[in-house]
Amino acid sequence: MLFLWFYHACLRGSPRFMMVSDHVNYLTFEDPAAVNLVRRALKLAEAGDLYGAAETAGVDVAHAAVVSEGLRKGMRFSIGAEVDNDPRARPDAQNIVDAMRPDGMIRAVHFLSIEHPEKGADWQWPLDNPEFTAMFDHVGTPRVWELYMAALLEAIEKLPGQIVAHFYVPATFGHWPDHKTLEKYEDQFLSACAARGTAVEINSRFLYRDHPDDKKKKYLDAHRRLLKKAKAKGVGIAIASDAHSPKDQGNGFDQILKLLDEAGINELIFPVGGRLARVALRATKEHLERKAAVVETPLAGSSISGFSRAELVDRGQDTEIPEVEPVRKGRRAGPKERTAAPKRATKPPARPPKSSPKSNSPIKPTTKTRAKTDSKAAAKSPAMKKVAAGKKAAARKTLKKRSPATARKAATKKPAKTAKKPLARSARKRPASKKPIAKKKTAHKRTPAPKKARKPAPKKKLSRPAPKKRTVAKKTAKKKTAAKRRR
Repeated sequence: MLFLWFYHACLRGSPRFMMVSDHVNYLTFEDPAAVNLVRRALKLAEAGDLYGAAETAGVDVAHAAVVSEGLRKGMRFSIGAEVDNDPRARPDAQNIVDAMRPDGMIRAVHFLSIEHPEKGADWQWPLDNPEFTAMFDHVGTPRVWELYMAALLEAIEKLPGQIVAHFYVPATFGHWPDHKTLEKYEDQFLSACAARGTAVEINSRFLYRDHPDDKKKKYLDAHRRLLKKAKAKGVGIAIASDAHSPKDQGNGFDQILKLLDEAGINELIFPVGGRLARVALRATKEHLERKAAVVETPLAGSSISGFSRAELVDRGQDTEIPEVEPVRKGRRAGPKERTAAPKRATKPPARPPKSSPKSNSPIKPTTKTRAKTDSKAAAKSPAMKKVAAGKKAAARKTLKKRSPATARKAATKKPAKTAKKPLARSARKRPASKKPIAKKKTAHKRTPAPKKARKPAPKKKLSRPAPKKRTVAKKTAKKKTAAKRRR
C-alpha cells in the first residue's frame, strides 16, 4: 500500500518532493521491514529495473513503470512518521522508530489530559475527534488552549522532531480564543521553533473538507498572519495536505501557495535523511543570481548562500545546483573534473606577496631564501652576464690552441699521485710475525682410500671355572643347621 501512494502521486503529475508518513501508534514491528522493502523498490524503479521493483513491492509492472517514470523525471521521496502524545502508543514505539529510520519526524499534540465528569481526572481527551466535541463546553475554550500550549511547548523543547504539525488543531471545530491571546500563543510557538531549529507545517486539510466558508476564511487569515511572523523570525515552512487516502494528496495547495506569495516566501522545507532541505518555489532574480554564483564557484558544503544541495530552482524543471566533490590530496581527478577544470594561461599572472595569518603585512623571507634570491638576482645582472661570456670565450681559445696530439696526451695522461698523509699510530701496520705460513687448503675433494676388511677377532675362553652343581641333600642340610642356630 505504501508503494501505491507514490503510484497515485505520479499519476497526478509527479510532484518534485513528496513524503509519506503515518502515526506511530499505528505502526507495528512488521512495518519497519515493509518500509525498507518499499525504499528498495523505489531505488530499483529509479534505476529502471521495473521487474525488480514490482517483485520487491508486490505490485504490477505497470504500477512500477509509472513510479519509475516519475522518479526518473526528478521526483524526490521520503518516508517519515508523525509522533504525537497518543496514550495508546506502544511502550516499545522507540524501538519501532529506530528500526524504521524515518527521513523526518513530525511532532504533534492530539490528546489533552482533563478531568472527565464521569471517568474522573487524567482522562486523555482526543480534542480533534468529532465524537468528543461536547467536551469543549465542559472544559471551556480558554482552558483548552492553555492546556494545548503547555503540552505543545514541552514537546518541542524536550522531544525529537523536524516539523511541528497543525498548530491550530484546537480550532478545528471553530473554537478560537480572543485575538490578543491567540497572537501571544503564536509568538510563543514560533519562538520555541526558532530556538529548536524546527519547521512549521501549514496544513491544508481544513480547506478541502466540509467546512463553512466563514470558518475557512478565518482559518486562512490566521495562517496568513502566522506565515508573516515565521518569515520575520526565520522559521522554515512545510506544506502538508494531511491526506488519509491517495486521492487527497496535494489538495488545497493552490490556496496555500497564494498565502506564500502574499507573505513573500519562496522557499519550503523538505526532510531528507533526518535533515531539512530548502526548496525554492520559483526562479526569482535573486535566486538566479545565487545559482549563477554557486555554479561559477561550487563548494562542497551542504548549503551555499542559504541553499542546500537538494534545492530546486523552479517547479517542474530539473535545474538543481550540481553537487561537486573537491579533489582531495592523494586522489587523482576524474574525467569530469579534468574536463571541467579551466586551462592555464601561458604566462601566469603575478602573485601577490603572502601574508601571515596574524597580520596583513607580507612575510619576510628567511636568510636562506634571501641568499638564494640575491644569487639569482646577481646572476641575471648585465655585469655578471659579461663576465660569464668572457670566461666562455677564454675556454674556447685554449681548446683551439691545443693540437690534436697534445689533446690525446692529455686524455691518456694518468692523474698525478697525491702525497699520502702519515698514518696515525693506531692505523700503522705492525711487523709481521715469523711464524711459518700454513698451507692453504685446496677446494677440491680427495678420493678416500679403500678401507681394508678387518678379520673378526678370535673368541677368548672364559678363565672362570664353571659353577659346581649342588645336590638337594646339601641344601636341606644347610637349612637344618640354620634352623638350629636360630633356636
